[in-house]
Amino acid sequence: MSQRKWILLWISLSILSISIIGIFIFQLKETNERLEIIQGEQLDSYEAIEDIMYYNVERANAIRGLLAYEDRHFLEMYYSMSQQARELKQSVINDPDTPSSVLDLLDRDAIWEKEADRVLVIYEEGDLVKATAVAETMTEQRQTILEDLRSLKQMQYKDVHKELIAAENQVSFLTQILFTIIFLLFTVVVILTFLLLRIKPQHETIE
Repeated sequence: MSQRKWILLWISLSILSISIIGIFIFQLKETNERLEIIQGEQLDSYEAIEDIMYYNVERANAIRGLLAYEDRHFLEMYYSMSQQARELKQSVINDPDTPSSVLDLLDRDAIWEKEADRVLVIYEEGDLVKATAVAETMTEQRQTILEDLRSLKQMQYKDVHKELIAAENQVSFLTQILFTIIFLLFTVVVILTFLLLRIKPQHETIE
């Protein structure tokens, strides 16, 4: 093979090497970005569910404390928690990626909130006995919603965990393949370069 053909082969292989490496780097970048999205936005939505569960428990405790001790400090705590819960739920509702199952649970939670507000209205009217009776009927409904929210969170977290593992495995696989290809191509390029350096002196000697 002539020196010119060796040079063309060397150039072609170099271009091919750069192209292959570029493709793998691009795929690796996309996978890393997907991993960041899973770890960021999706997990954030599940943390929002956890916060909603927390606010529900605290509001229920505030109602019980208000009815048991008639301390208006509990009333202030209820309204403060309610405001934070509503803002958080609105952000979840406005998120186009929120699953319909979560939205359904939030609708049920809104029904519980209306009943909780009704307890406070009855309390403000001075009928402590009736307010206590209504609050007791809400207990089972609230517990069911909390359990469903908890189950949904656990189920969805498992799905996210699976996606994270799959993405991490893909990153690891692509990284190994990329380094293997770089090593092989580098070896071939070095061999071709060595052959080119040997061909040139031989060609000059013949002349």
